[in-house]
Amino acid sequence: MGLRFGSAKYIISMVTIAVLATAANAAAPTKYEAEDQAGVDAAAILSGTEFSGGKYVKPGSDAMTFTVKVEETAMYDISTSVLIKQFDWTTSKILVNGIEVGSMLTTPRNCDSTYVVSASAKMKVGENKITVGNGAIGVDYITVGRHPDPEFKISALPVTPGATESAMKVKTFLRDNFMKKTISGMMISDQNFNYDYGNMKLLSAAECTPEDSCKFLKGEDTWKGQTDIAEFYKRSGHYPAIGGFDMLFAAGGHHEEGWFRGYTENNLVMTEDLWKMGGIPTYTWHWKVGQDTVFYTQMQGFNNTGCTEGVVGTAENNTCFNYTKAFKTESICTDMDSTKNECKASKTVCLDADPTSQEYKDIVADVDIVSGYFKQLEEKDIAVVWRPLHEASGGWFWWGVASPECYVQLWRLVFDRMVNVNKNKNLIWVWNINTDPKFGYDYSALNGAWYPGDEYVDIVAVDIYDPLNNHNSAANYWNKIIEEVGTNKMIALSENGAIPDIDSIAEDKSYWSYWMTWSQTWSGNFLEKTPTDMWKRNLDDERIIALDNMPGWDKVTADTSSAGAIVAPEAIRNAPMVFANNITISVQGKTLSMYVPQAGRGTVAVFDMMGHRIATLAQGNMITGAHNFDLQAISSGTYVVRAMVGSNSISRIIKLK
Repeated sequence: MGLRFGSAKYIISMVTIAVLATAANAAAPTKYEAEDQAGVDAAAILSGTEFSGGKYVKPGSDAMTFTVKVEETAMYDISTSVLIKQFDWTTSKILVNGIEVGSMLTTPRNCDSTYVVSASAKMKVGENKITVGNGAIGVDYITVGRHPDPEFKISALPVTPGATESAMKVKTFLRDNFMKKTISGMMISDQNFNYDYGNMKLLSAAECTPEDSCKFLKGEDTWKGQTDIAEFYKRSGHYPAIGGFDMLFAAGGHHEEGWFRGYTENNLVMTEDLWKMGGIPTYTWHWKVGQDTVFYTQMQGFNNTGCTEGVVGTAENNTCFNYTKAFKTESICTDMDSTKNECKASKTVCLDADPTSQEYKDIVADVDIVSGYFKQLEEKDIAVVWRPLHEASGGWFWWGVASPECYVQLWRLVFDRMVNVNKNKNLIWVWNINTDPKFGYDYSALNGAWYPGDEYVDIVAVDIYDPLNNHNSAANYWNKIIEEVGTNKMIALSENGAIPDIDSIAEDKSYWSYWMTWSQTWSGNFLEKTPTDMWKRNLDDERIIALDNMPGWDKVTADTSSAGAIVAPEAIRNAPMVFANNITISVQGKTLSMYVPQAGRGTVAVFDMMGHRIATLAQGNMITGAHNFDLQAISSGTYVVRAMVGSNSISRIIKLK
């Protein structure tokens, strides 16, 4: 049962609160006691010494709504202290302007108890409605304060010791564009490739002769010709800068058979193709261990009652593989009954690896296979953004069903095996934070306890499939990630359905390093979650990096300094770009002159000093040579002009008199 906003057992009028918010990060939040608000029936106010104000509004049948006035469009932190009186409190949410921004599912479900529940939300200048509670909730107070802008300190060096120059270039490129631009990406699921099954050999369209193997014509078997990528281009007019691949069939049952092997080999061919065009390959791994053909779990995987010794799977969507057996383990009590001196609940933590176990042998054998494929790419000076063991705490993959401590040990085992034993030096490591079903499925349930540690991770990412398809920035997830793991790592959107709109990203200052829309093929249809006009508007925007905006890896210089660069929202304005800067700009009066050295698709736009777009001067194909723009319609003041044409760009402050 959800929140009800119609009739009321207790009468609460709309309460107007002026929140004098400023841009200062240190501004303290303002507290508002529920019992002090106009229209609250005296009979609804009860005493309670556990509350700071000593009183709370008695639970009734309705939620309580505050009208909050702010003077700046920005992200705000909202906290509410509530009293739980009934079992159906779990349906209660925090709403801002009718949109859910927080859930009370993340706290223990004890009745007759008090909790402080927090959320972050964007509020516009003027009045905003904040609603908390329902018939099972008593409201003590709310606090509202401007969310501080994060300041990241990020090293351009990969966490891999002795990383290849290509890996350092990728990390430098990502770091130098973080909080300035967002890189576009697209996942490939189904693949177009020709395979000679008789000789177990991948064939290009040009050399393909066996009729039964030659399904794809020249161009259809390239990276740009893959169905998912071609459909991306059809909608946006651009190719994504990041291409997503999967080691799905690299290991596990049948991985040496024709089509499965062809799929993996084709991954490498397309990766090389993308890299030569200046793109960034990223890999995930839906890992099927040993001879297993399933990576999904059912009823917590190896804890399933059907899982016995020697059983591989109990159903099409369950694997019984118990990776904790690859480690020496210890049981730790998590809930002690002090009156009886008995342990009511415990969890298993993993200690050192056990190389004698079959599970350990299965794990490292598969890792060695994948390492071998990445070695082939490394030998061609290709770097990869690598996301193993993804969606950590979700529990729907076998690596997510044990304790956080065991997961961390598994991550470190994989890292050590690939980096220190197999000497993979071309990888940028992405850890995928996830919601934890024990706490809920919204942003507030993201669980940082599964984080492997700063020395094992280059990028922290999250997967978001927004059911509303409203293209918001997902700033709640962004802020929660910072809360859980800090600001030493870049933050990315490693899977998404609907894309976050770049205007929302910029307004909320949640500049995802990149997003990667999941596949259209294999019945994914995720390209359809974003309308064509939004695809085109976002990919045409100079704040989104498409493949045709990439500079080429020969033009990127790796930053070999171990010191972390300070990356803050202010860097969005007048920030140096990694692109070759050959465009020139000059202003005479209210005429802007620009010289373009090389023709290409481009954007020229004017922004105020707060980063808001004031005018778009040009968008589309631009020819080589001089271009003049009339700025008479723009009032006097200081602005930023950003121009990008092909791989060239410039960002410059101008003053109009």
